[in-house]
Amino acid sequence: MFLYEPRSSGSLSSIQISRQHQLGLAGARLAAEAIATDLASNYQLDIEWTDEHELEFKGSGVDGMLTLGETHLELEVNLGLFLLPLRGTLEQEILEYMAHRIPCPAG
Repeated sequence: MFLYEPRSSGSLSSIQISRQHQLGLAGARLAAEAIATDLASNYQLDIEWTDEHELEFKGSGVDGMLTLGETHLELEVNLGLFLLPLRGTLEQEILEYMAHRIPCPAG
């Protein structure tokens, strides 16, 4: 089961996702490191840990933050003007990507 909870930001230029996991903080950080490496190479994003729990990313027309917790994560992606028409497609791709990279609790 994939537990996904969209968060309403009131902004069409933002994608916000809250997701549960069973990795613990250390496991979630390892998964985030793998995701960051993948994103940096595939989408030319600059990735930087701002502290132990927050990973910032920036690229052409997009920026955001992944915040890790012991049992959940929060993702915020801010889209530039040229990516707005692709918002729905990008959100679906993010959800599918996360479903394969970060296991979700059952039930």
